[in-house]
Amino acid sequence: MSFFNSEKLQDAQKANLDLLQQISGKVFASVEQLTQLQFKTLQASTEEQFDGIRKLLAVRDLQGLAELQTSFTQPNVQAERLAEFNRQVQALIVGTHSEIAKLTSRQVEVGTQQVQEFVEVISKNAPAGSEPVVAAFKSSLANAGTVFESAQNAVKQAADVAQSGFDAATAAAGKVAPGAKTTSGNK
Repeated sequence: MSFFNSEKLQDAQKANLDLLQQISGKVFASVEQLTQLQFKTLQASTEEQFDGIRKLLAVRDLQGLAELQTSFTQPNVQAERLAEFNRQVQALIVGTHSEIAKLTSRQVEVGTQQVQEFVEVISKNAPAGSEPVVAAFKSSLANAGTVFESAQNAVKQAADVAQSGFDAATAAAGKVAPGAKTTSGNK
């Protein structure tokens, strides 16, 4: 009797290829979104620089120059723009990671089910006296599943901690910027 089922192997290979294609598609879409975000940010920054130069060229006296200089040094606005850009990049990263994790998790579940089915077929057809080996193999398989789930949970927790840290840093930057503006205004 053969334990090898070529149809199941081909199906698994096709499923893995489809998964790889889906992951590649998600990565390429994310890279495209990041590129567009960077392009829009660069374009807005360039326009802002040209507007600043136009305003500088329009200055006619020292009072106008002082007012213009004050408008250029608005750390709160600059900090908010940077924080918004970072929020968008972080959201893109988290979204992509989440989508890829869902795809791979489903594939791992299917693969685990196939391995369990294979082990069941082997255990039913194993020669007498091999029960301890089959039991050890089943135990190893269960332990591997537990380790995988623990690793998934650890990665999710690390992503949550990183997101919390990013949110806290963004909030702190928003609070520091107004203080910096007040300090520079007092000088």
